[in-house]
Amino acid sequence: MRKSILMAVVLMALATLGFSREIKIAYFDSERIRNEWDDWRDAQAKFDQQVAEWQKKAQAYEDTINQLMEEYQRQQLLLSEEKKQEKEMLIAQKQKEYQDFLASVFGDNGLAAQKNAELTAPLYDKISRALSNIAERDGIDVIFDSQSSGIAYINPSLDITDELLQELKKIK
Repeated sequence: MRKSILMAVVLMALATLGFSREIKIAYFDSERIRNEWDDWRDAQAKFDQQVAEWQKKAQAYEDTINQLMEEYQRQQLLLSEEKKQEKEMLIAQKQKEYQDFLASVFGDNGLAAQKNAELTAPLYDKISRALSNIAERDGIDVIFDSQSSGIAYINPSLDITDELLQELKKIK
């Protein structure tokens, strides 16, 4: 809904500006940028490696909890009430640690979100600079991302994705 409202406002502004001069519009495909730009692929590989480590740690928590539960079930009939409570508390503690770990890593604003932002923020800055360079050089007034703009159709001749990829190679 918010994208639709934003798009309507942008289009109305363009229509208003259009009466005074010609508006030059272009777009790029952010999916292609993510797939074809080496810097993005490198950042994604680093992120994936870190996520794999977190998943390995999460699996270790799960394995420990499962092992404790199996051990408890095997010994349950032989344990005193005190030992049963002790084991149940240990299992509950490990389950809480596991849930806390998952929340700290994969929850809102968790380590995964922070790592993703850390790795992608400089890339978004480069994309922004490259788009500004292209817009200034070619006199483009508006550049859309075809993956997030909500536009149903746009003429392929307005696609600047290849230019953007070339421009990103120039920016260090």
